[in-house]
Amino acid sequence: MRIVALSVLVMLSACASVSGQEGPAVLTESTTETHAELVKVVSAALNVPTVTIAAAALTTDSELVIERAPARDAGGRRLQGRELSQPEHFQLIRAKNRCVLVHARTKAQYELSSAKCRLR
Repeated sequence: MRIVALSVLVMLSACASVSGQEGPAVLTESTTETHAELVKVVSAALNVPTVTIAAAALTTDSELVIERAPARDAGGRRLQGRELSQPEHFQLIRAKNRCVLVHARTKAQYELSSAKCRLR
């Protein structure tokens, strides 16, 4: 009897998660508007003037990794051992029919209002 009750509980929770359609997501299309919003949101999250993000970011994978630009000398050569910070990680999720970018370190969530996404 307990096995039947447990099976029913598992099936009901699975149905609830499917109907809510929440989880890791990818962008269905990468428009200039979506890309501009993504740059703006990530820049604000990291408190920097701007970031460089590929035009196709988040179209095939739900994770976005941002690394700081390496320090360079006057000749443009990369300075070794100067950057000690870790890359910043973000994940695109679909929550309540919205596309939301989650900053992994801070758990802050940013809605991408111009984006269209689907579950991965």
